[in-house]
Amino acid sequence: MADRLAAFVEATAARPWDWAAENCTFWVADWGLVRWGVDFAARYRGRCRSEEDADALVGGDLVALVSPEIPLPRKGAPAEGDIGVIEFRGRQVSAIWSGSHWLIRTPRGVAMVRAQAIAIWGD
Repeated sequence: MADRLAAFVEATAARPWDWAAENCTFWVADWGLVRWGVDFAARYRGRCRSEEDADALVGGDLVALVSPEIPLPRKGAPAEGDIGVIEFRGRQVSAIWSGSHWLIRTPRGVAMVRAQAIAIWGD
């Protein structure tokens, strides 16, 4: 798993930020497509053009928005490669568990953060 995740991060980290195609949630959904063969964000791609659009779509509760789209079991603790929603700087953001930190996509690239998960999914 570590090699697959590292390859994914390396391949995607330098992509330019784009609210419509390359944001924190779509990045995690891209990982879901690689790992599980399912695009958790298929229904939402192209619906956001700005941060305001994303905020309006999420409505402050990213977990409620993405939960119906993720056909994986919820978990109490993450394993390497699992996905989740974490609280980061006052916002809910999608993340991937590296085994020691949560990985998030930011406008500057990929960041490793320590945070409490609000929800975790995996196998």
